[in-house]
Amino acid sequence: MESRARVQLSNVYAEDDSQTSRSDEGSSSRAFEARQGNNLPSAADFFVPSLPGLPNLATHPTHPVNLYAGLLPSDPGEAGGGGEGSTGRDAELYFLMVKARRSAGRQRLVLWFNGGPGCSSFDGALMEIGPFRTVPADQTTSGKVELKLVEGGWEEFATVVFIDQPPGTGFSYVPTNGYLHELDQGSQHLITFLKNLYKVFPELKGLDTYLCGESFAGQYIPYFADALIKNPPQGFNMKGIAIGNGWIDPIRQYPAYAHFAYEKGLLKEGSKDAEKLEERLSRCMEEMERYTDPMNTPINIGVCQSVMDAVTEPFTQELNGKRMCMNIYDVRLQDEYPACGMNWPPDLTEVYSFLRSPEVIRSLHAEKKDTAWTECSGRVGAELRLRTSTASVVYLPTILEAGVEVLIFAGADDLICNYKGQEEMIQNMRWKGVDGWGNSTFMDWSMNGTKVGQWVNTRNLTYAKILDSSHMVGFDKPHVTNDMITRFMKVDFSLLPGMLASSSSKIGTKNRLAIGTMSTAAAGIPLLKGGDSEWEAWYNAGSAILILLILLSIVAIYFYFRRKGQLRRRGMMSLSKDDMNGDGDDYDERIPLGSGERVELEDIERAEGYEYTDSPGGERKRRTPRRNGGHSTSGSGGGSSRKGKGKSTRAGHRSVETDSPTSSHGGQTVFALGDEDDEGR
Repeated sequence: MESRARVQLSNVYAEDDSQTSRSDEGSSSRAFEARQGNNLPSAADFFVPSLPGLPNLATHPTHPVNLYAGLLPSDPGEAGGGGEGSTGRDAELYFLMVKARRSAGRQRLVLWFNGGPGCSSFDGALMEIGPFRTVPADQTTSGKVELKLVEGGWEEFATVVFIDQPPGTGFSYVPTNGYLHELDQGSQHLITFLKNLYKVFPELKGLDTYLCGESFAGQYIPYFADALIKNPPQGFNMKGIAIGNGWIDPIRQYPAYAHFAYEKGLLKEGSKDAEKLEERLSRCMEEMERYTDPMNTPINIGVCQSVMDAVTEPFTQELNGKRMCMNIYDVRLQDEYPACGMNWPPDLTEVYSFLRSPEVIRSLHAEKKDTAWTECSGRVGAELRLRTSTASVVYLPTILEAGVEVLIFAGADDLICNYKGQEEMIQNMRWKGVDGWGNSTFMDWSMNGTKVGQWVNTRNLTYAKILDSSHMVGFDKPHVTNDMITRFMKVDFSLLPGMLASSSSKIGTKNRLAIGTMSTAAAGIPLLKGGDSEWEAWYNAGSAILILLILLSIVAIYFYFRRKGQLRRRGMMSLSKDDMNGDGDDYDERIPLGSGERVELEDIERAEGYEYTDSPGGERKRRTPRRNGGHSTSGSGGGSSRKGKGKSTRAGHRSVETDSPTSSHGGQTVFALGDEDDEGR
C-alpha cells in the first residue's frame, strides 16, 4: 500500500531508473558464475573503515562500529524461480551490515527490509533502527553532510543487515529489462543472496535470525519466511519475524481507515466528510466481497484506494501561499501537496545529499549502479505487478504454527498502515485452533514510569502499539523500539556483567532493565484541521476557553476574599446594632482610619500570652496570662470587647476567646476581626 504514496508521488524526487550493465561483465559464463556466487570478494573487500564525520569507525572510543557494505549476486536463475527470461538476470542486492556491539548469551542476526515497494533500507539505517544519523552541512566544519553515532540502534545486541531489495532498489543492481514482477521471485533472490552472504561471512551461520521491516515489508517478510521454512539455506536459523505498520491484510486495512479516523477524531461521524468516507467505503466493501478465497485476495484493490483519500481530503488547504495536506505517515503533521508525507522525515534532505556524495558512494562500495541513489524507486514499484501474488496475511498462521515467533508493531499516529488495521487483522486470524487474541489481555507498557504503549502476547504472536509515533516508529522512539526488539529476541541483560542500564521497562506488573529512553516530539509541520473537523476544533477550543474562564473566576474570587481578609486584619468593620440583631436592611462595611496599627499590636501581645484592656482614661492594662490551650474571657465593664485567637503550645490546637458582643461604643459594637472568620472552615 505504501507504493501508492511512494510511487505515485515520486515526482517529489525525480529519478532516472535507466541502468546499463557494466562493460566488464564479460562473457555469459562469467555472468553465470557471478549469479551462482563463485569468485566472490572476501569480507575484507566489503569493510568500511570510515565515513564522513566518523573516521576510524571500528576504533571509536565510546561506540565502535564494524561496518561492511557492497553488492552480492542474488539471481537464482530461471530454474531457481528468479524469473523467466531476462527477469532478475544478473541481479545483485546491496547490503549494509553493522556487526553486533554486545552479546547477551546468544548471537543474533537481524535482516532489515524497508517497504515501498522499491524503498531503500537506508531509511532504516540512517533514520530508524541503525546507529547513524545525519548532521546537516551547515553544522559541520567540512560544509558537507556528515554522520554521527546515536544510541538506541538495534545493533546493540544483534548484527543488523540492511538489504536493498527487490533488485533495482537503492544501490541494488539489475539490468534495465531485469526487474522482478512477483513476490515469490523476490523470495528466491533473497535465498540466493543469503547463500552468498554466508560464503563471505560464515560466522553468520547458525545465528538466531529475525526478518524485520516495515510498511510494504508486511508483504515481503511473510513471503520470505514461508520460502525459507520450505527451503532454508544451509546454516539458516529463523527464530522470528517482526513487521512494523505493515501492509499485510488489505481486507482489514481498507475499512480501518474509517475506524482510525473516527477514533482519532480526524472526522466526526455523521458529518458531511464522514458521509463521503462511508460512501467510498461502501463501494470498497462491495468490491472486496468478490474475494472469498484468501489465496486469491489481491494485495491492492483499486476501487478501495480512494477510502484513505476521503480521510485526508478535508485537511488539504492553503496556508501562507502554499497548498498543504495531511502527512499520511504521521497524522499529527502536514506536508506540501501533493507530497503529503513524501518530504518527511525532515532528515530525508540530508540523507539524499549524503548518499549522492561521490566520496560516500566510494566508501560504501556502491559504484556499480550508474544512477543516483533515490529513496524509493518508481520503476521497481511499477514493475512489481503482483498479478499472481496474493495478500501475505494468508501465510501468517502457517508461520506461527511452524514455531516462528511473530511481532506485529504499530506507531499509533500512522494513517496509511494504521494500528486499527493491524489489530483487526489479528482478531480475524486463526492459528493453533484458536481465533484472534484468544484469552489474552492488553497490558500497559511503560519506560521510566511513563506509558509508551500497549503489549499483548498470545500463542507466539506479540502485538505492540507504540504511542506518539508514526509510520517510522524507530525515527520517533528509537529507545522504545530498542526495548521492544530486545524483549522480542529475549535478550537477557543479566548475562552482561558490569553493564549499566539507564532506565527501567515495565509490561503489566513485570519490570526489567532497559538501555535508555529518549522522548522525541513529532518532527515536522503540525497539522491544522479543516473541513467538518474544523468545527469540532472550534467546539473543543470553545470548551477549553469556557473552562479557562471558570478557573480564572475562581482564582479572582479567591484573591478577592484573601485581600478582604488582609484588609480586615488591618482595619475594623462597623455594623449597626440592628444588623447584629438581624433587623437591619443594609450592611455597611468600612475600615476606620488609624485602626490598623492598634490591631496588629494587640495580635502581637496576645501571641505572647497576655491580653490588654483599655481603661476609661485610655491607659492600657495587662491582664492575667492565658493558660495554654484554654479560653480567656474579657469582662471589663466599660471596655470594648474583642474577639480574637490565642495560640496553644500544642501543635494544631487553637484557643478561642468568646467575649459577648454586647458592649456599646457610640451606638456601634466594634470587632477586631483578625482571622476569626476562618474558624471552623
